[in-house]
Amino acid sequence: MNSARDPTLRLASLLRDERNALADFLVLLADFDRRRLWLELGHASLFSFLHRELGLSRGAAHYRKTASDLVQRFPEVIEHLREGRLCITSVVEVARVLTTENRGEVLPRFFHLSKREAAEVAAEIRPDENAPRRAVVTVVRAAAGAVSRATEPAPLFAGAGRSSGAGVQLEGRPHANSAPPPAAMMSQAAAPTASPALHPTAAPAREARPVTVPSPPTSAGSTSPSPMPSSRGGDRGRLRMDRCARRPSQPGAGTSG
Repeated sequence: MNSARDPTLRLASLLRDERNALADFLVLLADFDRRRLWLELGHASLFSFLHRELGLSRGAAHYRKTASDLVQRFPEVIEHLREGRLCITSVVEVARVLTTENRGEVLPRFFHLSKREAAEVAAEIRPDENAPRRAVVTVVRAAAGAVSRATEPAPLFAGAGRSSGAGVQLEGRPHANSAPPPAAMMSQAAAPTASPALHPTAAPAREARPVTVPSPPTSAGSTSPSPMPSSRGGDRGRLRMDRCARRPSQPGAGTSG
């Protein structure tokens, strides 16, 4: 027990020294600010002196500057800080609402409060007319049908599509916000919808071969040959002419009645 009690007593003594040192520091700082001695050191304000000259953080400099202003207006605050009833972090909220008229009843309400609790008390005493507001966005879930319709991809064409055996026929004009359809889809859709009346199908072309017809005989046993073509059909015509020349003439073919 004595091993734990001795450090506790030492800690309590150091805590009193810390509070006294803080109170003494604030009393001297209030006098320093009242005389505006920070101007002789080239600083624009007491906050700049605390932050730049003494090396305090911005938060610590703000707390001590506010406490210095409060001590100058209400000197009794220093005793509450020395005794530990007020905290240096709650002094900022006390300075917001403490006045000459209400200091007797308002100051005790901040004893032994944390910074957050002191902010709540200050809000009850003097509500902020321009309190910060935060917009809350609530997500509204639509019905299942509406969600499915909303998530469907937009058609490539504004008109309806009609299926056929050879492919898909698209009707209507292209949608304004849709991307151009692929070339394969366009060719597939345009081929089966061609009208036979507007686009007749041509028959396959055949190879043309010249044919020579022999002239009728002018007299018995003699014929007048026709010009022989230089193609394969001309050879066939020449053979036919030779056969006709060798065939005997019929009786009375070349005589007159």
